[in-house]
Amino acid sequence: MSALLGIAIIHLFALISPGPDFLFVTQSAIRQSRMHALYAALGVSLSILVWAVCALSGLHFIFQKIAWLQQVLMILGGCYLFYLGFQMLKAALSKSTAGVKAAAASKPKSKWALLLQGFFTNMANPKALIYFSSIFALAIDSSASLSSQSTLLFMIWIESLLWFAAVAYLFSMPKMNQIYQRLSKWIDGITGGIFISFGCYLLLNRNS
Repeated sequence: MSALLGIAIIHLFALISPGPDFLFVTQSAIRQSRMHALYAALGVSLSILVWAVCALSGLHFIFQKIAWLQQVLMILGGCYLFYLGFQMLKAALSKSTAGVKAAAASKPKSKWALLLQGFFTNMANPKALIYFSSIFALAIDSSASLSSQSTLLFMIWIESLLWFAAVAYLFSMPKMNQIYQRLSKWIDGITGGIFISFGCYLLLNRNS
């Protein structure tokens, strides 16, 4: 139990560190709606669960044996984050006062589209596999029972879902939406730049 608690604390600190997942959920909340953001949060948490399952299945060791596979995933992930960032930056640069009002009145993305985008935003970083492989070494070994592994996976998934659901709730509050309407051009531009930076990081640091 103490090992599980330790992993829960480590994972919480990893979650609250701002990254593409956090930015995507906040963008979904302030640009769409609370329900849309919750779908985005669900997508991110499901992707985290997939990486955790892969770590328990030993995929990290497969990456060590087949180095080119990880390289391909890093390139694809970096390109995806770069694409998302470019779209946000493009939208920010094309905005005017009238454009902001038109964007606010435009048809929002479907909830399922946001779920998939949230899923792939997190899947874009294969280094999550190294992270989970490292922290799981604290509590899980090859002889661990299926129930122990299932408990660990459920804890990781529910902790991730609750955190991003809380983020979705906070940033979908009317006050946050009002702030976004005033600063949307800058918020989208900065967020797009951060996504592009993360994409470039993955592309340029594939061997680290």
